[in-house]
Amino acid sequence: MIWQNFIDQTLKPIQVSDTISDIKLAFKASKFNHLPVFKKGVFKGSVNVNDLLELQQTSTLSEFKYLVEVFYAESHKTTLDLIHEFANHQTNLLPILDTDKNYVGVVKLEDVLDLFGETPFVANEGEVMILRKERTKFAFSEVAQLIETLNARFSGMYISKLSEEFVEVTVKVEHQGINEILQTFRRYEYQIASEHPEDLFAEDLKEHSDYLNKYLDI
Repeated sequence: MIWQNFIDQTLKPIQVSDTISDIKLAFKASKFNHLPVFKKGVFKGSVNVNDLLELQQTSTLSEFKYLVEVFYAESHKTTLDLIHEFANHQTNLLPILDTDKNYVGVVKLEDVLDLFGETPFVANEGEVMILRKERTKFAFSEVAQLIETLNARFSGMYISKLSEEFVEVTVKVEHQGINEILQTFRRYEYQIASEHPEDLFAEDLKEHSDYLNKYLDI
């Protein structure tokens, strides 16, 4: 299912001419932290409920135009684009515009997250690994090749952290023995940033550490 099927056109937007009191009532009737704002049928942006707390109840929103934030997603964008907008603006309601910047409706964060949860990366069984390597030595093709040589199945991979020195990728695979994959990546100079009960390397380090501590206590 595509996220466009979740566009809600029934939400009643607020107007810049509405009083702060009326807008607060609209927020109280909803579960959203932002609501879209219109002026004479034209989308102007969204307002955050927290920005209204100290305002005079009888004032109108038009007196506080600086509180209207302009953010939205266009109807041709991907699910990941939407998640980025939700996170970037700390909102749980995202206005949707068409390519001509006409208002289409809104999408709820919970609907997009539910849809993302149905993707193979999230829904499929498998092991999630976080791999770290020097940026100049990292290549997606190498990660894919190493996994495929071990007859493991990819569910997905994305860059979860990026700096000038290192690249950190989160990888999900379907495989019977994750330890074999972990050791293979270590041989190719990858660090394993995630924890795995089946990781014999980590267990060996713990045993050596315990032995050293006992030796130093003698």
